[in-house]
Amino acid sequence: MKLALKYGIAVTLIIAAWVALKHFVLHIEGSSAQFADVAVFNLTAIVALGMGIKERREANGHKLTFWQGLTTGFSIAVTYAILTSLYFAFLLALVGPKLMQQEGETSMVAAFLGLGIGLTLFGTIFSALISLVLKRS
Repeated sequence: MKLALKYGIAVTLIIAAWVALKHFVLHIEGSSAQFADVAVFNLTAIVALGMGIKERREANGHKLTFWQGLTTGFSIAVTYAILTSLYFAFLLALVGPKLMQQEGETSMVAAFLGLGIGLTLFGTIFSALISLVLKRS
């Protein structure tokens, strides 16, 4: 659980910083903003998941099963999915629906379900691939 919080919070902070920078400083909108979001969100997740799973392997005496790596990565992904959703809920309350409209979303429920499920799903897929690479018996 400690790894999940450590890396989940790190991913959320980087995503929050990126979103704030994109919307309030750079004012990037449209398809270029969506492409940048995908790149930043996924790259951040991959790096944090890799570091978290590697740290789990080192804590286990440099041994890691696929299942240990997958569950570690999944717990990190669920953590950052929840925290990032909470950040966007806070931002929505602070800024209003204009932020969602810039992203092409019209339904708050669909946006938050998509965000939470999407981050968890891709985090799990990335965790499985990273676990295959880092596993050692």
